[in-house]
Amino acid sequence: MMIYTQKLAEATALYQRLTRRYNTLSYLRLGLFLSLATLIYFLIKAFSLVGVIAVLIGVIAFLYLLSKHKEVAFARSLAQAKIKLNEQEIAFLQQGKYFADNGAAFAPENHPYSYDLDVFGEHSLYHYINRTHTYLGRKLLAERFLNPDETSIIATQQQIQALTPDLDFRQNFLALTSKINDSEDFYERLDAWVEKESKPLSKFTSVYIKAAPVIAVISLIIGYSIGNELLKQVGKWLLGINLLVFLSFIGKILKEKLSFERAYDTLHSFKRSIEMIEHRYNKKEHGISAKIAQLARLLDDLDNMSNILVSVPFNTLTFYHLHRYQQLLQWKKAYAKDIAQWLSGVASTEVLCSFANFVYNNPNFAYPTLQDTPEISFTAMGHPLIPEKERITNDIHFGKDTFVILTGSNMSGKSTFLRALGVNMLLTSMGMPVCAREASVHPMKILVSMRMSDSLTDGKSYFFAEIDRLQGIIRTLEQEPCFVLLDELLRGTNSEDKQLGTMKIIERMVALGAVGVIATHDLEVCSLAQHYPQKLQNKCFEVQINGDELYFDYRLREGICQQKNASFLMKKLGIIS
Repeated sequence: MMIYTQKLAEATALYQRLTRRYNTLSYLRLGLFLSLATLIYFLIKAFSLVGVIAVLIGVIAFLYLLSKHKEVAFARSLAQAKIKLNEQEIAFLQQGKYFADNGAAFAPENHPYSYDLDVFGEHSLYHYINRTHTYLGRKLLAERFLNPDETSIIATQQQIQALTPDLDFRQNFLALTSKINDSEDFYERLDAWVEKESKPLSKFTSVYIKAAPVIAVISLIIGYSIGNELLKQVGKWLLGINLLVFLSFIGKILKEKLSFERAYDTLHSFKRSIEMIEHRYNKKEHGISAKIAQLARLLDDLDNMSNILVSVPFNTLTFYHLHRYQQLLQWKKAYAKDIAQWLSGVASTEVLCSFANFVYNNPNFAYPTLQDTPEISFTAMGHPLIPEKERITNDIHFGKDTFVILTGSNMSGKSTFLRALGVNMLLTSMGMPVCAREASVHPMKILVSMRMSDSLTDGKSYFFAEIDRLQGIIRTLEQEPCFVLLDELLRGTNSEDKQLGTMKIIERMVALGAVGVIATHDLEVCSLAQHYPQKLQNKCFEVQINGDELYFDYRLREGICQQKNASFLMKKLGIIS
């Protein structure tokens, strides 16, 4: 946390320096503007060549100051963004204040584990890890949680390890992406623009818009200079035709640019972010940032056409916006198919920065060793979302086809342990370190049935929803070995039926070679371990009753739970006597 305090101080000092420079440039601009206005006033009253030269020099100086002012303003906004980044990280580590998007918008229905493991929503795993700013980054991060690519675990680990110590790059990059004002609608319009076929200008039109303005202007200048009526008429007729030509294209130009209304700022911010990626990974030769900048400028120029009183006479003389329209069509033909991939590079880097930030904030987490055989071991494993001072860790080992029957009284830690297992298996599949001192993992598809709810929309009861989930788990296990977590099955039925059903499901898990854990209160279920000693293990969490107090140590033990606390708690609260 000390490093964030240091970076906050650096960013604050930089912001203050840039603010002073920003204000100085503002005063210089104002002073120069007033001087120019005064100079022009006196020049109108008494023309002089020296005055004209002074005005030209003043205009150039004013434009230079304007450019520097914009530069400093942008640098100051980045410093302000870095102040916010460091303040947020300090509050996150000190007070547990989550500040990024929680991913609830990406939470799917009927996913094999996301709901049960609290992947999305307030104080979720996504909420904890997310540091993305763009819509595309948030969406890609959600995809990584929902569909981890087990074939790229090593590559992702290497990318995270390279990025983790480079705090300056990560903060500078995220400060830049915080300026990208994108949305789902932006990408929908982008896709529609890419898919829409645009007819290029004909060869005749291309030649005409280059030649006609030149011929018209030259004809008028010469015609009025020497008093040639024919040249005057030629110039006037050409300007009239130019006006009609431009008016005939206004609709096409507006349709082409409408997809990207006011997109300049978004694309320009993407361009700056891509520049950082190109510089870090030595990909400048691809020139992607320059191509994005070109598109941004073209769209911005076409956007400026909206002032008809200026654009109509200006284009009658120059066809400026027709030339820019033609260049936009050429850009679209050459690069439109690649733009989605270019922008996704920014999203990918945002996601990697989020992962690297997670590692940076949790230096004691370990990258798991990957195993070819279905064996899984965690040493001192805990749940990453529980603060380190409060976190109780446990060791666990799964051999080939090992399934654990976990018993324990209420509140003893069974569900938290199951979620810790599931989350750490998920982190492994995503290429991230796990909340453990050591880990050796065979990546497997994760299947969970821990938390069900009645569905009013599709008419499913709690019990049927659970049966439906179990059917999906069995079908998946029939295709491939999986890591399965089950918590207190068949709650919606009577005790005898529940016990029998639970035992049958465990036997099915054994037959299908599942690896994982089932948590249950039915101690009779534990007898199954005697029939499958090579496959089933009994483990438990215990509670100690000392007088009128319950004590939970949340330590995983071998064997079957011996203590019960439901009656004790109800007596203590006066519910029963």
